[in-house]
Amino acid sequence: MIKAKPDIKSFKKDPNDFLEGGEADKALTTKPKNEKAAPYPVEVFKPEPTVQKLFRLRWDIACALKLGAAQESARTGKRVTETDIIQQLLKQHYDIT
Repeated sequence: MIKAKPDIKSFKKDPNDFLEGGEADKALTTKPKNEKAAPYPVEVFKPEPTVQKLFRLRWDIACALKLGAAQESARTGKRVTETDIIQQLLKQHYDIT
C-alpha cells in the first residue's frame, strides 16, 4: 500500500528555503529593539584538561563514596558526582587551590 504525500500547506515557511542558508529564518525572527546587558558580568569558564585515572577501591569505600555523592546531591539540590568528591579531597590533601 502506498502512503499519500504529507500535507505541507500548514507550514508558514517554504520547505525549500533551507537551501538559502537560513536567510528565510533570519527574516522571520525579530530582534528586540532595546537589548539590556546582563545585570552582572557572566564569567565564562574554560574547560580544564583532564586525565582519566582508574582506581580499585575497597568495596566499603566505594559504597560510601557513592552514598556520599547521592546525599550531597540531595542536600544541595544540584548534581554532585563521585569525581567531584574525589577532586575536593585530593585538593585538600595536596593543598591545591
